Amino acid sequence: MIARRGLGVVALGLLVVGLGGCGGADEEPAEPVRRVLVFTMPGVTWDEVEGAELPHLEALFDRSAIGDVSTRIGRAPASTAAGYLTVGAGTRAVTGGIERGVALNPDELHAGIPASDLLERRLGRTVDAIAYIPVGATLDANASSPYGAEPGLLGDHLDEAGVRRAVIANADAAEGFPTDQPLPDGAFSRSAATALMGSDGIVPHGTVGRGLLKEDPAAAFGRRLDPAEVLAAFDAEWSQPGPGVVLVEASDLSRAAAYAPRSTPTQARALRDDALANADLLLGELLERVDPATDAVLVLAPVSRSSLGIVSLATPEIDGGLVRSATTRRDGYVYLADVAPTILELVGEDPPDQVEGRPFDAVPARGDRVAHLADQSRDAAMRDARLPVVVPVVIAALVALTLATVIGTDRAPRLLPSARAVAIGALGLVPGTFLAGLVPAARTSDVAYAAVVVGVAVVIGVLGSLADRRRSGAGVLVGTGSILGVIGIDLLLGAPLQINSVFGYSMAVGGRFTGLGNLAFALFAAAGVCFAVVLHDLAGPRALPWIGVVLATVVLLDGLPMLGADVGGVSSVVPAFALTALALLGRRIGWRQLLGAVVAGAVVVGIFGLIDSSRPSGSKTHLARIGEHLSAGRLDAVATTMLRRLNASFGADDTVVWVAALALVAVALVQAFALARGHRLRVGSLTERPPGTVALIVGLGVLAVLGLVTNDSSIAVPATMLIVIVPVVILRQTRPVEEGAP
Repeated sequence: MIARRGLGVVALGLLVVGLGGCGGADEEPAEPVRRVLVFTMPGVTWDEVEGAELPHLEALFDRSAIGDVSTRIGRAPASTAAGYLTVGAGTRAVTGGIERGVALNPDELHAGIPASDLLERRLGRTVDAIAYIPVGATLDANASSPYGAEPGLLGDHLDEAGVRRAVIANADAAEGFPTDQPLPDGAFSRSAATALMGSDGIVPHGTVGRGLLKEDPAAAFGRRLDPAEVLAAFDAEWSQPGPGVVLVEASDLSRAAAYAPRSTPTQARALRDDALANADLLLGELLERVDPATDAVLVLAPVSRSSLGIVSLATPEIDGGLVRSATTRRDGYVYLADVAPTILELVGEDPPDQVEGRPFDAVPARGDRVAHLADQSRDAAMRDARLPVVVPVVIAALVALTLATVIGTDRAPRLLPSARAVAIGALGLVPGTFLAGLVPAARTSDVAYAAVVVGVAVVIGVLGSLADRRRSGAGVLVGTGSILGVIGIDLLLGAPLQINSVFGYSMAVGGRFTGLGNLAFALFAAAGVCFAVVLHDLAGPRALPWIGVVLATVVLLDGLPMLGADVGGVSSVVPAFALTALALLGRRIGWRQLLGAVVAGAVVVGIFGLIDSSRPSGSKTHLARIGEHLSAGRLDAVATTMLRRLNASFGADDTVVWVAALALVAVALVQAFALARGHRLRVGSLTERPPGTVALIVGLGVLAVLGLVTNDSSIAVPATMLIVIVPVVILRQTRPVEEGAP
């Protein structure tokens, strides 16, 4: 009875935390601005800004909300073409693979063919406007991509709202070709047009022609933007009546980056510094034409080698601070897909449901914001550098521990208590990697980091050993409980320890900004199964109500949109926990139970999605898209979303088919081998083993398989689970039976 009440209190408490924002109304929208200037600075980071003299940018930042924009798409930093496409789609986008960057003014040639002729063939009409030539291939590529982006969506919605759109950019990278001769293939670099093009590839106004350039032997590729031409084109657009969005690219930054491999490192830096200084001067000229009382200015790095670029937003209502969005729920961080809904909101339009991004918000901030953002970028880089080192070290330690235990069992049984202490300490490495984020020195010093992680592991090992002496097996509860406690409390506090931690997520990666990351989920969920099984080992059936409390709490922490917000996690952890509970109850585990558990996982994901969709628009996460589809009865859209997650896990659709086919073949071969030896494999035969063993095998097995399938980290999810599973198995196998019977 007490445990049931405990479960009710936990569930109610977490739901109160989660639903606190559901009933509230959306904030009153700001007044639409008249015009939006989008000034793009490809590749610029806060590290770079911090070390440069950029007076016009600095003055703008003083009255802007600033932050880092994650430019990562998939498993790598976005290319320039993909970055701009993502801006225009409001969802992660991919390129078509042909003629990337080829946008033409109506009077230009491509491969000797007039733009008008190309448009007649590709669009069925000629247009007196900028045209992105490979729009057809781009639309096809995104229709079959895991992200489902709709290139040109921003442009289409601006048209529907009567908002004028224009692009002024040219980052062509060709050396030795006079401006009156056609460019060679591969030299076009005009992807900026895709940020404001419609779904037909057309940008009605502006220019991307070579008339924007002037000869300069000292510049990258011998050319740079001509400020007079850029400003003339800008004035022609900015002076138009009515609302408008004008994108101006500091194209010399792209040219300098493209030329860097051809020059010495010193000269590459000099070209970059020159391009950055010229960009600041150009911005200063543009800002003189902007009315801060009626206009908005968005400065953006749509691409960055580090995956984190600068972003700032100045509007009549913003007075400093940091940017954030519902996508990231992190002060100072937004995602590239957030740009499109932000622009739409600035001009008074509601972002469409199908976009992945969410509009920027501005939050207050104290201190040196630029230095803070530069430090965060360096922390992200440090985390990404540590991960390839920490993981092999942990794996080597687990292998050594396993070998020592196997050898010690036969040859040195007196050492087993020490081996058990080390195994408990190995579990303590996990919370240590998160708690290291609380120590400033550990963020920058590898020695301090190792000291904190090992120190926490030693403390957990000692506490677990003391518990083990009082009750054999209790040490496992200390080890797995430390994982559940640290990660669970972190989620309740907004997951600050997840940021830039080895088993959390790097803000530079951009696959996850808030809640529970894939690797942390793997550790959290595996610890949940192991904790439940060991608690049953120690206390028997009377522990079942408390086991239910623990497992339900993990599900709520993992899945509630305002906490873990983990679609892939919930769809795998619910079936795994359900089957674990059934096994501990002594119930038969068959294919029906397995299928029912998987369906239950899908239902819980849907419930969390509906909860998220009922929240204010500024608070919704990616879960809301599933809830919105369910509310509207779009089950096909939900199925498409889940299939795209499978695609993201395994790659192309045919890869998923092959993986599934090979798995079925493997099962058939194993079954045939068993039949040949007079046996028959069946899931139900597991019930012949002790309940704890069945629960551990089934729970962790289902968790690993579904975690592999439903999370885009793929094989990394079950592999990370081994960090918990190996020490727990060692501790269960070496537990003195005579001391621990429940």
